[in-house]
Amino acid sequence: MYRILLVSDTHGNLDRINRLAEETQADFVIHAGDFGFYDEESSRQLSTRELRLLITHSPWGKEYPLHKQTEREILTDIVLKHHLLGDFPEYLAGKKQFSVPVYAVWGNHEDAAVIRKLREGMSIRNLHLLDENHIYEFLNQDTFEFSLYGLGGNFLANQRLFDRSLAGQGGKVWSTLHQFGVLYQTVKHKGKASIFVSHVSPGKEPLLTALMVQFMPNFWVSGHMGAPYTCVWNQFTIREMEKSLQWLNTEVDFIEKENQAGRLSSEAALAYGLIKQPPPKGWSKQLWNINLPDIKDGHALLIFDGGKFSLKTESH
Repeated sequence: MYRILLVSDTHGNLDRINRLAEETQADFVIHAGDFGFYDEESSRQLSTRELRLLITHSPWGKEYPLHKQTEREILTDIVLKHHLLGDFPEYLAGKKQFSVPVYAVWGNHEDAAVIRKLREGMSIRNLHLLDENHIYEFLNQDTFEFSLYGLGGNFLANQRLFDRSLAGQGGKVWSTLHQFGVLYQTVKHKGKASIFVSHVSPGKEPLLTALMVQFMPNFWVSGHMGAPYTCVWNQFTIREMEKSLQWLNTEVDFIEKENQAGRLSSEAALAYGLIKQPPPKGWSKQLWNINLPDIKDGHALLIFDGGKFSLKTESH
């Protein structure tokens, strides 16, 4: 049996994770991004826009009349004064640690330089990244039960899809077709019990959904939207099948041009091929989406017991 705590959008307030893990008696945590991947250098790495957003979305936002012309030095001083880069530097230094394993994708508001360090081997006890190179399989006496995989960042249906891994700078991070192609090659048990994690919601991204239905996870966990309640749905509950297929059939001419010109990597071309395939049978009922609120507003608990999943949500 596994009790899996689902959270998202901590924005650096990481101590909440341990408190919720204890309250829910969780065996491990899945985090859907906007984690707060910042370190002591991030105040110099982030763009002025990201620094300004850290302030305006903080409890001190109303105290500072900021505008686009506010000098970077002023923004940096405010960020450092109020500890707006969050708790992660203390976890990096070993002053704090996660009480249970935490499996996390990154969000769209993160320091890509910190993520690169983590991907290159910088270790934090009980923290495990979910990306195109790292999937996790859960076994019971060597028998496969379910897999966990994910890919974070924003999903931008434009030329940024053609970047390579890891794409992002100045506090913004996005995913690429290349990464999804690598992920598809890495995942072994497609169509079997599994959980996929992204930051962006599949309800907003038909191109991403058209790609991920070929993986056929049971649950797709996401965050990003800032809704005050956990939202749970599948395509069958919100659209007629014909409408769902029309929704999935999004414009891909800009990808086809790159493919015809031979500018896609083999992995990106694989991902593009998946997008063009018709969805597998039963996808609209079998793939359930769980979109989480910010951690301060709620969370969910996914329980796996005896080969079956059950779900509890709590919002406040």
